[in-house]
Amino acid sequence: MKHTVLPIAASAGLLLLLAGFAPSQQPPAATGTPPAAGGRGQPGPGFGFGGFARGGQPFDYNDNEGWISLFDGETLNGWDGDIRFWSVKDGAIYVEPSCEKPTGTIYLVWRGGDVGDFMLKFESKGTGNVNGGVQYRSYMTAENDVGLKYPGRGGGGFLANAGRGGRAPGAAGPGRGANAGRGGTGRGPQCANPGTPPTAAERAKWDMAGPQFDFDANNRYVGQYYEQLSSRGIAAPPGTVVLAEPGQRRVLSTFADKATLDSWFKKDDYNQFLLVAKGNVSSMFMNGHLVSVFIDNDPTHFRPSGKLGLEVESTGAYFTRHIWLKRL
Repeated sequence: MKHTVLPIAASAGLLLLLAGFAPSQQPPAATGTPPAAGGRGQPGPGFGFGGFARGGQPFDYNDNEGWISLFDGETLNGWDGDIRFWSVKDGAIYVEPSCEKPTGTIYLVWRGGDVGDFMLKFESKGTGNVNGGVQYRSYMTAENDVGLKYPGRGGGGFLANAGRGGRAPGAAGPGRGANAGRGGTGRGPQCANPGTPPTAAERAKWDMAGPQFDFDANNRYVGQYYEQLSSRGIAAPPGTVVLAEPGQRRVLSTFADKATLDSWFKKDDYNQFLLVAKGNVSSMFMNGHLVSVFIDNDPTHFRPSGKLGLEVESTGAYFTRHIWLKRL
């Protein structure tokens, strides 16, 4: 697939506002000797009033200078997971849960250490009803007491996508809302020879919990901020900017509807993704478009660093390739 230049600069104004760096609307007074073009007094190429960037250079997805590759395209070196399911196919990390060979919810963990502030770019595609995503700033549940650290494991949803498949705290059944039952049992549709997914004990070594850049083959969840094994569940659905504070979450902006999100998504083909995690702000991009922003001011849940990994569930093929990391 040919790499493209992503017009991420179009979202620069929103990100500047989120970071608290809103540019001044007043040009400097026209006194004294004017500075050279491009200085603070006059706009140069790509600059607006006051010398602030008006657009800057487009983000080049194919420019890997300063980035490190997490996947060599041929082996799972540096990754750890259940190799009965995870492998490499056609230059991508590959997994394909099916009715005959269900996986339940499983993970492939990058063993390069914890990551705090960073940018991550990768490409993914899926078939069927496969659902997955990239875990980040996450932890291994085998090394932590999930019930104490994140009450209500499984996660109640948020807004229209509530109940992605987990349970809300204290709930007696599956989640509620338009997208209820995201994961189910992992067995998928009925088939002649239904299989049995790995047991909890077989999965435990690789189980992860924490933030996720979500993905699914049908673009119901792609690019949203989801929190695995957490009471927050879907914290920032696609097309929203959400602020989390102790005991509440608020939508600061809704900037894309479902039709718009679908127009950005390449079904049954590779999509280019970018995740920017800086401080308590996570920004998710798809094919050059901002998809969601989550501002986490809730110290009960916020994790400043943690592990990276891939997650999959439901049925269908899931491919991920060209995984690059840049620490900030």
